[in-house]
Amino acid sequence: MKTLFKSILFAVVATIGVPVFAAPENHEEFARQYMPESQTVFERFRKDCAETQKLRESLAEDLRVKNRALDDDAGYCALSEKIAELEKRESEWANTIKDAFFKHKAGMVTSEKLSDTDTVLAKNAIAWENDVLKNLIKNSVAMFGVPVTVKIPGRNYAFGKYEVTQKQYRSVMGRNPSEFKGENLPVENVSWDDAVEFCKKLTERERALGRISMNQEYRLPTSDEWEHACRAGTTTKYYTGDTEADLARAGWYGGNSDRKTHPVGQKVPNAFGLYDMHGNVWEWTSTPRGSNRVFRGGSWNNSAYYCESSFWYFNSPEFRNDYLGFRVVLSEVQ
Repeated sequence: MKTLFKSILFAVVATIGVPVFAAPENHEEFARQYMPESQTVFERFRKDCAETQKLRESLAEDLRVKNRALDDDAGYCALSEKIAELEKRESEWANTIKDAFFKHKAGMVTSEKLSDTDTVLAKNAIAWENDVLKNLIKNSVAMFGVPVTVKIPGRNYAFGKYEVTQKQYRSVMGRNPSEFKGENLPVENVSWDDAVEFCKKLTERERALGRISMNQEYRLPTSDEWEHACRAGTTTKYYTGDTEADLARAGWYGGNSDRKTHPVGQKVPNAFGLYDMHGNVWEWTSTPRGSNRVFRGGSWNNSAYYCESSFWYFNSPEFRNDYLGFRVVLSEVQ
């Protein structure tokens, strides 16, 4: 009986987000056979459907997290609240339909009284309940791992506001190679090849979900793009000034890191709104140096000199270390 009630519920609710099932009129006819109060019920349903659609759109907007600096915890909580609200609405609908069902003097006892067509509809509703809704919640939480990007003035690309975090890396790659563990710590111990593969898979996922167009892609910045983004119009050693005290305001380096990485976004951003361009972890770029690849920015274990805006170093594409990570660029396909 419980399954039958859920079947009726999700057959109705499926019209909100799963249009491949029966049209709303068919759901109404299906319920009208057993629910004398159907006109009142479905009038309420239409209103709730519109509200729920707004909720889903709001949820989708949260999942895009474009230009929105959400912490790991803050983002998860915001998402969880909306999922909880959605589940509450669906639970309320279950009770409404169940009550109306019980009031009908000829209420069904078993699903055998359903017609063949309605039985298929009920089975589809159960499948939607078991798969689509659960996957929505599961994938929604996972999809929160989309790097926030900031449009660079005068350029046709957007830069990752933060270094790629361990949560973001795991949501795409399914693993976390970092030495220092923490969801909102920058991912490290990644090679240049790993970073390129991350960008490729992230691009494929976001295109498939419709959050970026087929003409957009995530990639590593060039070394020149990185320095331009880091400086943000400044000519000093660091975007905060020339002294080591200035560096300490902008990033985590050997003088203040306590020999470890730190959660992204805790220091002062530059004029473009980018964080941790100095220190925390070195960042791979796409620029070659012979058979090697260039990385920029310095890290938690370096002196101030290595963290200057102009400094760069290089290593082989296969090289990995706990001071080496990356950030992404979102741009048009060249």
